[in-house]
Amino acid sequence: MAKSETMVQVKSGFRIAGAWLLGFGWLCLVLAGMAVAFSPSKYPPVVGWLLLAVAAIILVTTAQRWVKALPGLLGLATLNALFSIFSGHATNLPSVPISRSESLVATLLLVVSTALSPSFTVRELRVVDRLAFLIYASCIFWGAVDHRVTLPVQMGIATFCLLSAWVYDRLQRRRGHNLPGHHVRGPAGSPADPIR
Repeated sequence: MAKSETMVQVKSGFRIAGAWLLGFGWLCLVLAGMAVAFSPSKYPPVVGWLLLAVAAIILVTTAQRWVKALPGLLGLATLNALFSIFSGHATNLPSVPISRSESLVATLLLVVSTALSPSFTVRELRVVDRLAFLIYASCIFWGAVDHRVTLPVQMGIATFCLLSAWVYDRLQRRRGHNLPGHHVRGPAGSPADPIR
């Protein structure tokens, strides 16, 4: 009995480590695509765009697998934005100043995104959800390549997309409850639904 439990724990550990490695590989794919597409390199920009297209396809098709990490990732991003309110610059780029007002707006938008994120982890994702994730990720990376885009703008668009997907799900659930033969995972007020 103890041996089988140990094997289960080992397999779970390997799965978690594999998921982190795959996530890191995806991030490397995105960064390589951005480097080739948006800065001078020995490769033509089309190669960078192809890498970014592959990364987008992976993000959208595997969303149901990684969505459980979304609240944690957004929570860390919120703490990062909170830190930038007091430091006056991006955490990972001290050379990039960020005004306190921009940091405050971005932090508030990230708080909203973080609050919405658990609702995506307890249900089957729709196409709208996957597109919202793609636009959200694109907005984050958009600010990294185009410094003319302010943090509140990129976070505003990203949060709007996440909120739109959440509202769409609410509307679909209500419509599904009113139509005979339509069933969803649980009623809107069930414990499996953290945001009402």
